[in-house]
Amino acid sequence: MKFLLIAGFSNEEIRSHLDLKEKSRWVNWALKMLKLPSRSVEFRDHAQWVVDIINDFEKRNDIELHVLGPHIRLKRRIEEFQLRGVKYHFYQSEWTKFIRIVGNYKVWERLQNSSGLAKELADKIKPDLVILSGAENPTTSYSIMELGEYPRICLCQTILNDISVKVVNKRDVLKWNIEKEILQELNHVGVYCKKHYDLLRQLGYNGNIYKFNYPIENKEVVPQKEQLFDFVNFALNHSSAKGTQDSIRALAIVKQKYPLITLNIVGGVSDQLRQELKILIKNLDLEKNVIFTPFFERIDDLMNHIVKSRFAILPCKLDYISGTMGQSMSSGLPIVVYKTTGTPTLNKDKECALIADIDDVEGLAKHMITLLSNPLKAEELKNNGLWFMINYGKKSNDNWERMVKSMKAIVDYSNSGIPIPPDCFFNEKYDD
Repeated sequence: MKFLLIAGFSNEEIRSHLDLKEKSRWVNWALKMLKLPSRSVEFRDHAQWVVDIINDFEKRNDIELHVLGPHIRLKRRIEEFQLRGVKYHFYQSEWTKFIRIVGNYKVWERLQNSSGLAKELADKIKPDLVILSGAENPTTSYSIMELGEYPRICLCQTILNDISVKVVNKRDVLKWNIEKEILQELNHVGVYCKKHYDLLRQLGYNGNIYKFNYPIENKEVVPQKEQLFDFVNFALNHSSAKGTQDSIRALAIVKQKYPLITLNIVGGVSDQLRQELKILIKNLDLEKNVIFTPFFERIDDLMNHIVKSRFAILPCKLDYISGTMGQSMSSGLPIVVYKTTGTPTLNKDKECALIADIDDVEGLAKHMITLLSNPLKAEELKNNGLWFMINYGKKSNDNWERMVKSMKAIVDYSNSGIPIPPDCFFNEKYDD
């Protein structure tokens, strides 16, 4: 079978096979004038879960995998190469990404050119199945709308269309609209949690919903001798939804007992947010306690850096369970988090996280003090977190095998009308 994976991602190995342009001064000037994030033209590793999917398919001899996606700063409109049996096809994405500033879905739809480039490549490949990783990123996801002649499935990285969440700005509205249209268009969707299953049904989705988890390869924790910080809060892009401000407010409370406490804020921070955070830090007298570290181009460098902290505070408000929580536990960092629809599952069998109610900054501070004052408790959480990730990895890999079986069944159904086995579908009673 021939699968086409549409995904936005990048890592050092991929970039080494691409012919890439230097960063343009004029582009930086335009971004500054339009108050757009300059990091949008920076090289950086992102979407490790896509790499995990590709690594899994590399091991299979019954599936030919093609990967299609956008990439910044390509010298040519399309770049193609083959690596360990996987065939990669990348197209220039700057224009489609840039015009997201219009915020209007219909205008953006007419002006963008990514879907045309994607269709050109897909028609050359002629896949048995098209797999989209995430519907919420317009630069990547809209391509699948042009490929209706092929069987298609979307693996939901998240679902933004949640009536309980307030839409912040026009670019968020664009993401919401595109995600909604894609989900209404496709007959097959995969989700990794009950929350997303329920959201799909609330949106009136009547297609087939499948259970999946991304494949996971657990890596051995390398002990870090040099610990420079007490807490770390890291994210690809910081925001209030990531709880960045709340972690700073909680730090101010903890400082009353531990005056030398430190918080390392790692990752992308927009110019506007940086100014807001600096004002907050100054008002709370934390200028000697908070350290900003820019985002890392390589994810390995990020992981080597976060273990220079003793603990992680990750008060995300929207995610089911954020990827940063799993990365922290896998790295041996005890975590303090907010109570989302997913984080209580971390403590289902063993206590693996200290959890505060959303917006309960005092609760966050209380948990931070617990980690600082109780080494035995911190060690227990560290060990429980490692245990959780090992067992979660086994369960995730089982669910990924189930998803691959479902993908093959979709192809058989589309080609020959063979019914899809019932155990492929999301089970409301047993799947969480």
